[in-house]
Amino acid sequence: MGIEIETIADEEFLYRRVPASTGWFEPATGILKPEAFGPHKQRDLTGISVTRAKFKSIEQAAQGQPGKSYFVAVLCVGDLRKANFTVKPQPNVPGGYDISHAELPDLNAGNYKATETLERQRELAERLCLRVEGPFKAEEATLQ
Repeated sequence: MGIEIETIADEEFLYRRVPASTGWFEPATGILKPEAFGPHKQRDLTGISVTRAKFKSIEQAAQGQPGKSYFVAVLCVGDLRKANFTVKPQPNVPGGYDISHAELPDLNAGNYKATETLERQRELAERLCLRVEGPFKAEEATLQ
């Protein structure tokens, strides 16, 4: 018997980590650029990654490369579904299992340059993102 993957409810919130160094979010103006939702042509084979707020705090979702800073875009699952985005739980991640990991499979490495993908990135940034929080600094690994 395998591990049961919990479905994602419309009421749930998702976090999308945005590296501060990219300039994809400008705190002074509050403008989030569509590139924040762009699929990576090698890593996002099955969809862009998001974190389920039900399982991780926004500070935990912001953790990336140690010493780097990240903003976090907040999205509502119900809003995404109304806009015809698919939201899929994807706890099987490279190197293990993360119950908080989910994906937006409509935006993936196979279609990262498509006009529709660019339009959907713009919709996420300009209309569907509820707010952006941060920046949060990723914690340095500690030796034990």
